Amino acid sequence: MAKRRIALIGTSGSGVHAPFAEEDWQIWGVSARAAHVTRADRWFEMHRLDGEEQQWAATWRATLKGFAHNIPELVMLYPEPDLAPNVTQYPYQRIVDRFGTFFMTSSFAWMMALALDEMVPEGTVATPGACEIAIFGVEMEYGTEYRQQRSGFRHFIDVARVLGVGVTRLASGGLAYEPVPYPLWQDDPLLCKLAVRQKATRGDMTTLENSLRVTRTMIAQNKAMLGLIEQSLQSGFDAEQRMKELHRELDGLMDTSARLSQDIVRAEAKWEEQQWVSDYLAP
Repeated sequence: MAKRRIALIGTSGSGVHAPFAEEDWQIWGVSARAAHVTRADRWFEMHRLDGEEQQWAATWRATLKGFAHNIPELVMLYPEPDLAPNVTQYPYQRIVDRFGTFFMTSSFAWMMALALDEMVPEGTVATPGACEIAIFGVEMEYGTEYRQQRSGFRHFIDVARVLGVGVTRLASGGLAYEPVPYPLWQDDPLLCKLAVRQKATRGDMTTLENSLRVTRTMIAQNKAMLGLIEQSLQSGFDAEQRMKELHRELDGLMDTSARLSQDIVRAEAKWEEQQWVSDYLAP
């Protein structure tokens, strides 16, 4: 029996690594079709398009019509037959009867559930090595919206393990991380290390923000002094040397302000990265 292989393709850059050239892989895509997606066996649209903003929905329908005819199957929860000749209804009731809805937190959760249901019919377990799901272009890293989506998707990764289906994830992607189970995360060395680094980063950000406030205050004072001197010059007061010094001082303050702003941006980025890893690993 041939091995069943399904690659789920998202929209992030890592989707370029998907096995498009390997015919033994089925390609399942979702959302906007990136340029590197050279073929697909199924495309998924799980949203009710009538419930979306009208202009966006009209643009997306036109986009779907532009490429759906090249794909054997356009799978929708809310089918719109006029989008393509190959529109099919997602088997909602069958999947919900088997897996429930609690973990259906993203389109990829629905796609994973369908892949598992087709690979391993209910009441069975896969023959070792007979089935594989690979995930490309799906990171779910930044932003609070992904916390819930990650939980749902990781649930189906665990379901795949129980059913004997292999799941391949890019080592460089966010989904490669495995959460630390409650309450063991309290003693996890990586999370503890992240907590220390986050505290230090937050301290650096506070120091930089305070320095920036002081620098901007000095800039305002410097500009005010320049204005006073300019008024004095107009009245005949000779203050050219002081004007030159203040201009040099202002240039230096402006440079310092720019550097501090850049340092704050870098510190904020560092803190955000540490935060999402902490969120990802902690239950």
